Amino acid sequence: MLIATHTSPQGKNNKPDHPGNAHRTKGLTHEAAHFWKKAREAWKAVVRTLSLSLIVHAFRGVRHPLGRGLHEPTKVAVRHNRLIALLRNLVHLAPFGFALFEIILNWNVYYVGTQPYSTAVYQIIAKAHEVLIQASITTIIFSAIRRDLAHGKGLPFGLLFSGLQVSQISYLWSVELWGAMKADFQRPLRKLGLFTLVIGGIVVAVASGPSSAILLIPRVQLWPAGNTHIWINATADQVWPARIDGSTIPEACSVVGVEDSNLCPASEWHAIRDYLAIETQMPPPSYRERFRYANSPEIALLHGQGSMRNLYVGLIRNDLQGPAQLAATTPQAVIADALTAAASLWRLSLVNVTASAGHGSPLSDLSDSAHRIASNYSQPYSFGVCIADQIKNKSDSRKLAFPILPFINPPSSATRNQSYGTRGESVEIIEHPYYFYYQLLDTPRDDQDRTLQWIELPGDLFNGSSIGAAILLPPRLYDSGHNVLLCNLAAGWSLSSLVVRASPAGMELTDSTVKEDKGLSAQTFPIRQSQSPEAYQKSDVFGSVYERPGFTKRPINISRSWAQYLDPSIEGFNTSLLNLLSRKYVNREVIEYEIVDTTTLLAMLLANGLARIGWGSTLQGEVKSVELNGGDGGLDGNYWVSGKGDVFENIDRTESREWVTLRVDSSLQGYAYNTLTTPPRIAIAVMTAYCLLVVGHTLYTGITGGVSSFLSLHVCPVFLLTSVKRDSFCSQTALRHSVDFTAAIITDPAGSSISSNCWDTIAEVTALAMNSSPTAALRNTCAGITELHIFKLPVRILVSKDEEGEGEHLELVFGSVDDEEMRERTIKANRTYGTLPKGVIEGGKKDI
Repeated sequence: MLIATHTSPQGKNNKPDHPGNAHRTKGLTHEAAHFWKKAREAWKAVVRTLSLSLIVHAFRGVRHPLGRGLHEPTKVAVRHNRLIALLRNLVHLAPFGFALFEIILNWNVYYVGTQPYSTAVYQIIAKAHEVLIQASITTIIFSAIRRDLAHGKGLPFGLLFSGLQVSQISYLWSVELWGAMKADFQRPLRKLGLFTLVIGGIVVAVASGPSSAILLIPRVQLWPAGNTHIWINATADQVWPARIDGSTIPEACSVVGVEDSNLCPASEWHAIRDYLAIETQMPPPSYRERFRYANSPEIALLHGQGSMRNLYVGLIRNDLQGPAQLAATTPQAVIADALTAAASLWRLSLVNVTASAGHGSPLSDLSDSAHRIASNYSQPYSFGVCIADQIKNKSDSRKLAFPILPFINPPSSATRNQSYGTRGESVEIIEHPYYFYYQLLDTPRDDQDRTLQWIELPGDLFNGSSIGAAILLPPRLYDSGHNVLLCNLAAGWSLSSLVVRASPAGMELTDSTVKEDKGLSAQTFPIRQSQSPEAYQKSDVFGSVYERPGFTKRPINISRSWAQYLDPSIEGFNTSLLNLLSRKYVNREVIEYEIVDTTTLLAMLLANGLARIGWGSTLQGEVKSVELNGGDGGLDGNYWVSGKGDVFENIDRTESREWVTLRVDSSLQGYAYNTLTTPPRIAIAVMTAYCLLVVGHTLYTGITGGVSSFLSLHVCPVFLLTSVKRDSFCSQTALRHSVDFTAAIITDPAGSSISSNCWDTIAEVTALAMNSSPTAALRNTCAGITELHIFKLPVRILVSKDEEGEGEHLELVFGSVDDEEMRERTIKANRTYGTLPKGVIEGGKKDI
């Protein structure tokens, strides 16, 4: 370790450090003997630095089984030798190099592949790295402590063993440290540097283990694997129209069967039936009656021509009093089919891939993948709210009163308040200007069936709504009029991202995320919480309870001619779809439950019908091909995964100008090193702090300097990271010492830096204390220490004369020492110490 002090003249007691070493240099020239001595000193420094002393002693025992090791030789406490000072830094080599390796590995992003090594192996390596870092930081702290012990003004007793506390975070709030911090032993700048080193070193040492494990264990990650544009032979207005009518719907869609062609708005109605069948059984009826509302499944599964989609449905949570509001959304079928087809072709192209994707392992068709459309894509949403009312008679001339849709209709559009339900709660309603209650009875119907009538809503009053629905209910016992459910429905297109995932087993569900409207107030929330596509985890946040609909909305207007196809006749049942599903899956015993179930049904039917618009359109073009060795053509996987350009060719550029064009980004799942999340960034900060400590200490040991060099090389690197002034104190000082260090190494590799490798173990400090004179300053401390002032006591290592005459030994001295005594008793470089007073030696012989 370096003792940072100016070079001291050699003392007169410059004897060999062991009397048995003289025969080794006998017969050698002076230069050879000097070289041999320096080599032995360097070897001893390396052995001690790397903690290999036990191995050396084992070999010594083989060569000299008898007659060696009975007496501890005298030793040089402080040396003038830059080479030895630098060799002491070998303890930093392994942990420093591995820390740099971890930082570079994660910073540059490296992909391991689909199957990493066992996590236990990484954890063992990380633990070994932690132990090496702690040994390295111990060396750094002891270098500063020894400097003050041997050549400074001393240091507080509480810091004496701080180098051995690097793995104990509790030392930061111990009486030892706080007592030392209260001591007045150095200039403020020097004191700040020392405590910054000790506290920072302990924090880094404690955090090094978890940080190394975080950086060493690879994390599941998606990495880029190509992108391309896809074309669908339909315009944006055809896929996402602003107004919908029934002019493009085949007349055959007025009647559908269990197996349909997917061309009709009500196609796949059986998926909604299956959802309601499960929803009505969760939980059992007795519990549902007790708790009023119950959680239900969040999705129904829809099938397209080549894709599977989730139809999400659930309640919207709001703080307003009023009837339950339901929402539903699902990916657009034509877009989901095109994306799934592109993902399937991408996977087939992997057979011909010969290049690697970025850093790391080559692409593999055994990896899971994700294919995403992140822009220019919208999907349908629907909202619904219903209330129960009564038609008094066929002459009831009241205007139809629809409930207001919270967060859709402006509050100012409400006409009046009206009570609803059995509890007499109040709801804001909007009156239809020219549709009256008695008109609902003009439609022929069976009194035991539910009859659905679609009612177009004027946009000036129902701003944001798409269409209304009135459902005549079968009569109840003791009812004096005709029961009716009046529903306000809103629908439209919302900007979304669409993802399809694939595994070696095949394609998975097409999933989507509705994008949040950043312009809305903090009181609104997305219909489905925004999820980063890079996370590659299926979302389960769209559960039965929605948040407030704070997402982008482009409302659409729906005509009765199109809406009627949402409630077609069911072939073989001689009834309408709504009536068929309501008979079995709508709770008709409690009106509140009937309202919720009916609103759910309408929201799902509307979202499902909108998602089928543009159904006949398909993916256009052919994938770029490449000739194989066998002569057959194959998909150009290398071009696709490289992301160089679009892979779909043979597209009419003139005709395709109006087509829907979407960008598909493909990613492969695997284990990778990266800095995308917070934990690896924090871990890199910890490892960077450790590397700065090592660099500062290495420069420090190569320079003969005092306080200024210590501070500039251990404290200034932290300020240099944030300094913007090139002429700042730290910049100038660190640069000056860097130049000094470089020049010193070039001109004098074995120069006069002062180093020491003593007193860095508890045993050595204990032996030094046992050979020291007792002091009254430590009175009453034999049974423990409870007072802070003990740890504030200054302690230093000084020379003590032996009773034999010229012999000298070292001892710990507590308390104040005047300057003259300090100069006389300061440790001299390259002088051997270790003899004892005459009486102690004689007593020792008797013991032996």
